[in-house]
Amino acid sequence: MASRTGGTDEAVRIVRARTKREIGEFIEFAYRFRGRDPRWVPPLRRDVRILLDRMRHPFHQHARVEYFLARRGSETVGRIAAIRNHAHNVTHDEKAGFFGFLEAHNDPAVFAALLGAAEKWCRREGLDVLRGPCSFSTNEECGLLVEGHDIDPVVMTPHNPPWYQDRVEALGFVKAEDLLCWWLTYETYSDRILRMAEMVEKRLARRDVAVTMRGLDMKRWPEEVETIKRLYNDAWEKNWGFVPMTDAEMSFVAKELRPVVRPDLVYFAEVEGEPVGFTLALPDWNQVLRHMGGRLNPKSLLKALLLKNDVKHLRLLMMGVLPEYRQRGLEVLMYREMFVRAPAIGIDEGEMSWILERNREMNKALESLGARIYRRYRIYEKRLMTG
Repeated sequence: MASRTGGTDEAVRIVRARTKREIGEFIEFAYRFRGRDPRWVPPLRRDVRILLDRMRHPFHQHARVEYFLARRGSETVGRIAAIRNHAHNVTHDEKAGFFGFLEAHNDPAVFAALLGAAEKWCRREGLDVLRGPCSFSTNEECGLLVEGHDIDPVVMTPHNPPWYQDRVEALGFVKAEDLLCWWLTYETYSDRILRMAEMVEKRLARRDVAVTMRGLDMKRWPEEVETIKRLYNDAWEKNWGFVPMTDAEMSFVAKELRPVVRPDLVYFAEVEGEPVGFTLALPDWNQVLRHMGGRLNPKSLLKALLLKNDVKHLRLLMMGVLPEYRQRGLEVLMYREMFVRAPAIGIDEGEMSWILERNREMNKALESLGARIYRRYRIYEKRLMTG
């Protein structure tokens, strides 16, 4: 496939990245192209390499992925992945394809060639809609940043130049769903949440329901991970775009997160000793990663050790309550618990993300606590012509 641009006679060529060298080029393009962007935080190359590896990352056990590079002459000018996520399509009974890992020069021809390659591949797979960006699914990084480009991204969230939005929309992609990022500080929440939590506790007491909070027990790590997996898959089951995690995926995530998890920021809501909800927050390790250059070596590890105590805010990645315990105010009690625990380790503000725009209950709760929307991601979609 080739595409031409008015600025040069050289065509944009699309090639599949399949060899070790080509996959390496796929990875390195982001570091070369985005490396001068002061907002972009380079992920560890090791992590990206494992994520893309069809033999090592468990996502590939239920998905098909093709990687593409865009080249003009001998220069690489963009990249994209086309994804068929069987687990998503079985869960939602649809034929959806996804694109992810999109990085490209500010050139309409490059974007057209890359997204055109993803569309063509998805049509050949028998899919009828293309969504993205998702790298690879809603269980990993997803969404195109459309508001908040002048704000540093927090841990495990993407960042892209503002003109990506124009390039994607010019190719016929439309909004499928917005993902909201809320910012909450101790000063704005403290009085409100204490009053609201007290009201919730009184209301639950009248129904003879006692909720207790239990912190993560690192000595029982396998059992705690199994509890989180069960709660995650049950609590998020009806969410737009949700894909349940397999045992292999949860084990992989648990292994990756264990070295950076703070037990103070992971806890369970229990009723009569049974977990009915959980909260998972992480210190914003992006404040450390931005100084590591995407490399894991003695020098970068030393930097990480020296900087880890400078992390002053967090990201709330997950908060979920089982369906039968919703609309009882448990989320308020869980928010209160988080901001009792966090200041004890020097953190008094952070991002709650992401929340589906359609999740009125959770968004209303955050607004009532004094949080504000300060960044927004968008997942796009485009119907694919068949034939």
